Parts: sequence; C-alpha cells; structure tokens
Amino acid sequence: MDLKKENPCSAKFILAEKMEFNADSVEWCPIQKFSHYMTCGTYQLDESETPADDIQTRDGNITLYFFENAFNNTNAKLEKVDVAQSGGVLDLKWCPQLINNDAVLGTACSNGKILLLRMCSNSNNMYLQDLTSLNLSLEDKKMILSLDWACQQEGSVAVIASDTNGNLNYVALRESELSLMESWTAHGFESWIAAFDYSQPHVVYSGGDDCCLKGWDLRNVSSATFINKRHSMGVTAISKSKLNERLLVTGSYDENVFLWDVRSMKIPVSEISLKGGIWRLKWHPQNPSYLLSASMHNGFHVLSIEDGGLKEKAHYDKHESLAYGVDWCFHSNKLGNHAGLNAKESIPSEGNDHSFVASCSFYDKLLHLWKINI
Repeated sequence: MDLKKENPCSAKFILAEKMEFNADSVEWCPIQKFSHYMTCGTYQLDESETPADDIQTRDGNITLYFFENAFNNTNAKLEKVDVAQSGGVLDLKWCPQLINNDAVLGTACSNGKILLLRMCSNSNNMYLQDLTSLNLSLEDKKMILSLDWACQQEGSVAVIASDTNGNLNYVALRESELSLMESWTAHGFESWIAAFDYSQPHVVYSGGDDCCLKGWDLRNVSSATFINKRHSMGVTAISKSKLNERLLVTGSYDENVFLWDVRSMKIPVSEISLKGGIWRLKWHPQNPSYLLSASMHNGFHVLSIEDGGLKEKAHYDKHESLAYGVDWCFHSNKLGNHAGLNAKESIPSEGNDHSFVASCSFYDKLLHLWKINI
C-alpha cells in the first residue's frame, strides 16, 4: 500500500499581511496575464455613529496585490500595488473575461452600490480605477451582500446581486454603464448569496436566511423554478462548477456543504460537515475535483470529489478569527511560461502540482497566502 496516497494533502503557509480593516473577501484575477494579481476587500463599522435607523456607516477599501516570485517558490513576496476606497466591501468578483480590453472587478458594497473598477497601468504600475457604479439603495436602505458575473456572449455581460432586503437584482453592463433590468423578492429575509449557472446564463441560484435554496429563470422571475429546504439554517454559499456543468455546491450556517447534480435538485449527491458555518465555496480553476471552503469558526478546508462524494483533503487552521474570504490563484505551475511574465516569474512545468491559495479572516484583519499539492 502506498501510504503517501492515503494521507491528506497538506497546506503550507507562505506569508501573512495585516489589513487596515476587517478582512472578508479575497479574489485572484482570472485573466491569465494578470493572474498574479489579487484583491482583498475589507469593511468595518463606524463605532462613533449613533444612527436613527438600523443602517450604520461601514468604512472599507480594496487592496490590489502582486504575488512576486511566487511561482519558483523562493522569496515569495506580496507587494501592495494600490488601495481603492470603496466603502464597506461584502463581496468581490472579477469578471471572467476582459471588458474593452480591461480586467474589471465587481464589488458588493455596504452602501447599496454595485461598484465596478478596472485595472489600469501607468508607467508600469498597476492601479484600480472606478469604471461605473449603480446605487440600488435609493428608495430603501440595504446592503449588497453578494454578486456574480455571467458572460452570455461576445460583448454581453451581466451581474446578479443579492441584498439585505431579500431581493435579487439582475443588472446589465452596456457601454460601461450598469442598468437594472429586473429586481424581485427572492427570500423572506436576507438573500445571502446569488450565483449564475455559467453553462445556462439565464439560470440563477440563490440562498437566503429563510434556509431556502432557490432556482430562477431570468426569462420569467414571477416564481422560482425550484425551492429546496435541505439546509437547516441560512444558505450562505453557492458555487457552480465551470469545468463540470452538472455540479453545484452549496453551504450554510448549518456547517454543511452539499454537492448537487443540477439535473435533479431534490436530494444532494453528497454532503460533508466542516464544523463551522460555510461562508464561501470556490472550485479549483483547472482541476474539477477540488474546491475550497471558508468555514467561519473552523478555518479553511480543501475538499475533493472522489467516487462522486465530498472528502476533506486538508484543513488550513492558521487563522485565529472568522474565516470569510478564500480563493485559488488561477496560475498553474504546469502551464509553463505565460506572456507577460519574465524569466524570474516563470512557472515551473515539472514536479508537484502546487496550487496557491489566498485566505482572509475578519477580526484579526489578516490575509494569508498558502500552497497545497493536489
């Protein structure tokens, strides 16, 4: 018996960075020539306020980092490239394709705005510049809790955003301007999460504090296509696989991750308890059998799908506060050299398949980078 194959893969700490505010969202850029760039979003309540209503001001920002010398595993360094002021950040998502030749970052803001920023260069320095925004909180006070992108066809980009009033908001980006196409009440309490079905961009999944997982067809949102109450607490995480169009994962405050086959959403294919509420789930960008979980009170987990079932492969427990943000680096060390990388940044093409991960935790304001062999 090969005992090495029986042991779970181990996660190896690389470095840590202290943030200005509470850290809750981290996203690597998926565009290959920018995939050594990563953003971390933060927010913090303004404790000096005594507002008349329930909505307090939240400060926050987005920090753009460059992961230097990461791919030859020597002298790894996280370089702070830019800090963009945004107000409180509750979710970040890079658009998976270039928009007018720009990498564009979507931000779900505590002030009720969807904010888009583009990555620009000036004298070889990268920075984040406001592109456009849409305020969804003009008539009633609400926070945007999550967002996701759909690239329906060449030049057609859309965003789905969930909010604290239980709504889903379908927004189109046209000529660098955001337009609200549809908004509807999806859940009785907070709509914690919304995600597109990437192989069917007219299909959206949502999860709410009412314990419901729901499906929607954007061509008619008068009623959900399905309602599932398998989770026993609020549904906080949804992620559709881009490499296997049948697979969807969901997570909840109930500490369970469910794996679904979207062709039959009555009973999950597999489930696993991670002993901590689930806040984010992320599929590996190159390997369809692996995903990450940010498990709030129990750190971060690497999960694999083996024989159709979810298995825990590794537990990263070096954070000491709520595990909120996590993402895979989109580079693979088996891809070889990419345009835009010089020799010292080249990616080794032999050896173990190292995957780099960024994770962040809340009250201790920490961003960690680590790697794992899968």
